[in-house]
Amino acid sequence: MDQPLINQAGEYIRFTRENYPTIFKQYWEDLYVLAYRRLRDEDLAKDIVQEVFVYCWKQKDVILIKESLEAYLRTALQYQIIAHFRKEKIQSKAFSHLYERMIDVNTEMRDLLTEKALSQTLQGELEQMPKTMQEVFQLRIQDYSVDEIADSLNLAQKTVKNNITLGTHRLRKALMKRFPEDHIIIAIVLSSLLL
Repeated sequence: MDQPLINQAGEYIRFTRENYPTIFKQYWEDLYVLAYRRLRDEDLAKDIVQEVFVYCWKQKDVILIKESLEAYLRTALQYQIIAHFRKEKIQSKAFSHLYERMIDVNTEMRDLLTEKALSQTLQGELEQMPKTMQEVFQLRIQDYSVDEIADSLNLAQKTVKNNITLGTHRLRKALMKRFPEDHIIIAIVLSSLLL
């Protein structure tokens, strides 16, 4: 592979306008095959080989090759592949970190907004309930049992249970209207209020 480009006198080889097209034609395919074996991605392998040749051209004034041009190009290819994997790993870590932070910020904002909206929705619906139902719910939210609510308000246990059932239905309906995508949150809120 090296014969046409090695200087017979053993002098250093440089990339020049004259020999660069020949070097490119002679080595591109072999480098591509090596890159593809490592990367298993045709386009990426082509890009990496192209980067090797671009680097060689940009550095043509400082690159001096004494031994094997093929060995030099293979080594340059390996460095480009390593650089690609490092860059990919760093980008992947950076992306993962950024994505996690975005989720955290989004969740925090959503939680704050949802908490305020949830509180407003519950308060608004409680205010629209009949007086007895409001009283039942206020005591239930304060962790009174059905028996304690019935005793405190001089109501039958069945009336307390009916008010809790009807009130829960009203709250669920109001919450589903305001937060249609948050079925789980609604179930948790109602459970925590009433259990």
